[in-house]
Amino acid sequence: MTLPAFLRLGLACAGLAFACAAPAQVPTGKGPLRLVVGYPAGGSADVQARTLADKLAADLGVAVVVENRTGAGGQIAADYVRGTAPDGLTVLLANMHMMVMLPLTSRSVRYDPVKDFAAVGRIATFYEGLAVPAALPAKDVREWLALARTDASRGSYGVPAPGSVSQFIGFRLGSEAGVKLTAVPYRGAAPLVQDLLGNQVAAGITPIADLVQYQQAGKIRILAVNGAQRAAQLPDVPTLKELGQPHFDNLEWTGLFVPAATPAATVAQLHAALGKALAQPDVKERLAKLSSDANPSTPEALTRLIAEDLQRWGPVIKASGFSTE
Repeated sequence: MTLPAFLRLGLACAGLAFACAAPAQVPTGKGPLRLVVGYPAGGSADVQARTLADKLAADLGVAVVVENRTGAGGQIAADYVRGTAPDGLTVLLANMHMMVMLPLTSRSVRYDPVKDFAAVGRIATFYEGLAVPAALPAKDVREWLALARTDASRGSYGVPAPGSVSQFIGFRLGSEAGVKLTAVPYRGAAPLVQDLLGNQVAAGITPIADLVQYQQAGKIRILAVNGAQRAAQLPDVPTLKELGQPHFDNLEWTGLFVPAATPAATVAQLHAALGKALAQPDVKERLAKLSSDANPSTPEALTRLIAEDLQRWGPVIKASGFSTE
């Protein structure tokens, strides 16, 4: 009998053959488990993967190796995992950008985020922040929008990548406020933050992990975050929802995925191991240092979240006219 990864079936009971659950083990001669990340070593996605690797290895009884397959905003990694054997030994760590924004903005994406993958579970959620240089005479979002309404140059906002969630948060904010805001795409958050510190761009929208230390040092001013409630890392910063913008309560997220044909028992075993890892205090603490919150979900809930995010952002992206082609 060929058995799913991480699950053995034994026969028992006085000459009668029937299946009984047994401890999870790697099939003989197979392994290690490869945890594939679409971003470079040292980035937040990579750190999440390496934080989980040892925990998953201990629970599953198999070596876990983090493999960075970078390029095209994560497309290369996702497309690679999609084509691997559905045995549970190749797992993708993906974010909302890879599973929602890229399929909506790029015709070159060859994978379907729902049909080509089975969700294992969400890892974490994180906030986006709207920040301005400390020298900018705008103390809140209303004042920044007022400046942008009278001076178009004050309505330029940097984003860490073209087609990112950050870009469309800005587009939607401007559209709903009746103010023209212009996205300025950067190649990563670091140069964006440097221009904010140097007062070279009027504003920036990026994950708060890129901003918190400079807010604390008084070098920038974070005017608002997305989300239904305030970020624990920024308790004094209001949400856009608090400020009368009702469509910004969803957060960005990361999760684990396997190829679509992976057996349900294997997905369940991986999900259980992920849940145990995320419940451990040192994992929660490490994620918190990345300005992320451990926020596990069932595979079904993560699949629904992707479908909801596609429906939420599809019309916004269409209205913006944006395409990577």
